[in-house]
Order: sequence, then structure tokens, then C-alpha cells
Amino acid sequence: MQELCYSALDFAAIFSGMGLGSRAESELLDQIWECERAFLAPEYRYDRRRLILDTMYWTHYLADKPALDSEFPAIAKDFEHISGEFRCEAYFSDEYDLDLFFKSARLRILYGTSNGYIRLKLRTLLKVYGYKRRSSQLVERMKCCMAFYHIDATLRGGVFCRIDDIGLDEMLTLRIV
Repeated sequence: MQELCYSALDFAAIFSGMGLGSRAESELLDQIWECERAFLAPEYRYDRRRLILDTMYWTHYLADKPALDSEFPAIAKDFEHISGEFRCEAYFSDEYDLDLFFKSARLRILYGTSNGYIRLKLRTLLKVYGYKRRSSQLVERMKCCMAFYHIDATLRGGVFCRIDDIGLDEMLTLRIV
């Protein structure tokens, strides 16, 4: 379950998607630190300074990713000369996990402008993350994320539903319970 905890990179990605300014990001991080500490990665739960600095680092990295990525071949070559181990795949990632959606959903519901809920079709969610169909493994991952972040899904009229039982084109409302 540790992979479901918020990392500084997660916050940077979520904040960039929310289009927040520096002051708003700082205020949101303060709220998260006060109220969501149980969901933070272990290295940040008791180190507020590290959380803020790492989030700022990743925010700047994502803002100027193409320029910074262009320097990686030179860095890799330097590592070869000093006989160091350099794994590019550890630093390059254009994919965002489905987990990031649920991390973002929790923050948007609690602290964003979503009026306490998020509405979407299951098909839209799957499409955004590159899935063409709903497999049992994918459904289990979604259920795990929803349970971890205390998110419930309902249909119109507030009728509780299960992700694996509903149609792909039904409108879901996600709320924190």
C-alpha cells in the first residue's frame, strides 16, 4: 500500500493539473500537511521541510521538463566515465498511473473547487489512462485505490454502485466518505 501514499512528484503533477499559483500551492501543501499526513509517503510524514522542497523541485522539473531532459545524455556519459550505475528509466516517466487519478480526485474533492464531488463516466476514465476495456485486474486496482482514499462511487440519485457492476457509459459521482 505504500505506493498509494502521496509523493512529492504526485503533488507536483496534481498541482500542475490544477493550474495553481505558487501561493495557492503552498497553502494547499500546508492544509495537506495538517489534515492528510496519514496519506503521505513515510519519508514526508514527519519532515515538512523535505515535503515542501521536494514538491518544489518536481514542480520546477515538470514545468521545464524538455530542457532538463535534454541534459540527460551528458549526465549518462559522465556516469560511464566514473563507472557509476545510471538507470535512465528511473528518471524518465511520461506515464501517470491510474493511482494518480485517485490521489488527485481526493485532493480535488477535499481542497479543490469540485463542490465535494467529481462526476465522470467510467469510459472516460479508462480512455484517459489508455485502457480500452475493463479487466478484472484493473477493476481490483481501482477498488483498492478507492478503499485506500475513502472514495465512494454513486450513480444518479445517490445510488451506491460497484465499479465492476456498472456500464461504461453510466455517470459516476465520486465522494469522500
